[in-house]
Amino acid sequence: MRKALGLMAILLMLGIAAFGWCAKTVYEPHDQVQFTQTVLAGDPAAAKGLSVQTHATLGNQLFWDCATLLQGDAPSITQTEYRFSNTKQQEETEQSYPGVVLFSGLDSSSDFLDIPESQYTGLDRAYRELYDSAVPGQESQKTIKVADYYDYYPLAGYISLQGIRYDFDIWSRMLPGYDASIQNKLEEFFRIPVLPDEKLTILLEKDSAGTVISSGTSTDEGDQFSFYTQGVVTPQTVYFSFYNRTSQNNIVDTSLIPGGYGIYAMDYTAGTVQQQGNATQTLESGELNLDSLRLAYPIDPKEELLDLRQWSDGKTLLLYTREDNTYYLTVILMDTMQRVQRLKIQTIANSYLVNNMVLENRSFLVTVIGKTVTVLLPNGDGTFRIDMQTPNTLDYQQMRFLDGESMDYRDGKLAVVYGADGSYTETRDYTGFDVIILDQDGLQFWARYKSSLQNDLTGGYNTDEIVRLLYNHPVDVTWQ
Repeated sequence: MRKALGLMAILLMLGIAAFGWCAKTVYEPHDQVQFTQTVLAGDPAAAKGLSVQTHATLGNQLFWDCATLLQGDAPSITQTEYRFSNTKQQEETEQSYPGVVLFSGLDSSSDFLDIPESQYTGLDRAYRELYDSAVPGQESQKTIKVADYYDYYPLAGYISLQGIRYDFDIWSRMLPGYDASIQNKLEEFFRIPVLPDEKLTILLEKDSAGTVISSGTSTDEGDQFSFYTQGVVTPQTVYFSFYNRTSQNNIVDTSLIPGGYGIYAMDYTAGTVQQQGNATQTLESGELNLDSLRLAYPIDPKEELLDLRQWSDGKTLLLYTREDNTYYLTVILMDTMQRVQRLKIQTIANSYLVNNMVLENRSFLVTVIGKTVTVLLPNGDGTFRIDMQTPNTLDYQQMRFLDGESMDYRDGKLAVVYGADGSYTETRDYTGFDVIILDQDGLQFWARYKSSLQNDLTGGYNTDEIVRLLYNHPVDVTWQ
């Protein structure tokens, strides 16, 4: 019996080894991946010396790590490291915590039938009135003036920090043991009077038994306000602000908020968590210090919040705002919450209708405003300077790739690499990438690179059956 078991174990080991050998042998032609270049604009010489690293997989068992060196007019050189795993390698994502996320409590329908009338909010009352007058089997709706039901905007949202999770919305309040103190505290702190003429349309349908079959809300024509928060999470404090403009770009009244409008802070004690694949298990809950909620840095309400970030040094906050069509970067020391710089980035006409975004790298910053790209470098003393700025002439067809997975900047040239996801090519290419090179004169080079890994399987929809770039770390780019 022991001999039989020993023989079976040896055969099993040989089988596994043979499978690995076969997999490697079958995919031996793919060991050295090649990329075919298609120039869409500009001169390939602008990308000379750029190295692009791609990380592709088939079913999380076959992996290709490629380093492609672009050589201008000469063909690119790609070196590939290929490996096989007997078992699937799960792509783990680093756990991130958004902090305090607030949105309007008017954005949802109501579960008024499941709560006592003594706990009704204004929206609950409005739905109850519509429910009582509704004809069974027919959808009923009515338009209400928000000011008839609320003095201040109701809040919904959640708080997500390490070892801390609080949800406050129409669904959470139905759960046993729901703690309303957090929502009450936030609504007491952020008292913003509702717009006098804001309207909301609510609708529902009930059956003959009185059960609500469907319900919902929709905004009416006219001015509207809805919370939109931006935040930064540090190991002990969460910082956040919110967009103080209405849908028609009017400034809401923030004078009743303690300290006024600006960046707010709340302290907490992190809990202990354990990462298991893509799931996070809380071993010890953290503690939120609600009483520490405060205004940490005032912002003139005339300044429009665009973004709030933390610089890679871990010591400064980066506040992006817009005022009178001019865009600013404000640098704030976190230990004192004092401003050390207010840098004008650019001015653009009719900026209210202009798209903008901020791209981050550990050693530089990039803003995309309208059709202009700006690179900002740190001076080493906590301040920044504009090192490169393109003309306001970039094409939107190119700019949609600027929010790429990786970028690098050197000697006045910005390289952005965008990993293919199958959404912009007829053949659903999941293995290639785009390269865009910009300098102070604008677009210098744009090319698309198709990988030899692309095959018939890239037309599938099951991610285990297609060769694709990794989700979490698809591409890197560096100037050599």
